[in-house]
Parts: sequence; structure tokens; C-alpha cells
Amino acid sequence: MNDAHKRILKENYEKACNGYIEALLSLWDYDGEYGFWVGDEVGGLYSCNDWLFVNMQDVIYCVENNISSEDYGGWQDYCVKCEQYKLPTMNLKSWHKGAPRVPQETFDRLDSLMSEIDKISDRYKEKTTTYDY
Repeated sequence: MNDAHKRILKENYEKACNGYIEALLSLWDYDGEYGFWVGDEVGGLYSCNDWLFVNMQDVIYCVENNISSEDYGGWQDYCVKCEQYKLPTMNLKSWHKGAPRVPQETFDRLDSLMSEIDKISDRYKEKTTTYDY
């Protein structure tokens, strides 16, 4: 494969990736003015307004399955919560297709237990003094 052929392949790939991004931004009614490819790597990770990050696989899935930004954000929030408690996460496709997930009641209970741990830790910190020897 010669350099000209590689260049054409890269140009076509970048056009396709940018086309999917345009479709996603339209679907989510986002302004592309504040979006960018992280590290200028077209086809890698795309930042929407500096707070929502989407990889190319998820961009394609969202566009082809009409996933709203709210649903995408809900999936991301779920994954963050799972990571917080060292629970297994799932990919967007599994989430969208209704894979079993940790119930909200479980997260509420874990949050309550974590709050208790924090309170106990704070009380301990108040009772102890640090000495420099």
C-alpha cells in the first residue's frame, strides 16, 4: 500500500467520523462550536462542551439507535456510581437493551452506609491530635 492510498483512507475515515459527530450534535441539539476531538485525534474521544465525552463507538451507536443525550448521560452516571462502589459496569449497548443493573435502592443504601463511615471518621479525627516528634 503506497502513501497516497494511506492518505485517502485516512481522509475518508476522518470524513466519516466527522459526519457521525455532526449527526450526533444534531440529534442532541448541541452546538458544535465548543466540541473537539481530544488530542486532535479524529475518531478517538470527542468532547461536547467540555463536560460530556463520547468515544467513536458510542457516537456511532447513539446516532444509529437514536440515543438521546439524557439517556447517554444516564448511562454515564450509572457507570460512575458503579465505579464508586467497585461494582461491574456495562457498555452503552447493553444499557440501552435493558441489561440487568444495580437497583437505585442498592445505591441509596450504599450512599447511606458511606455517609455513616464518613461521620465516624470525622468523629475520630476530632478526638485525635497529630503530634510532631
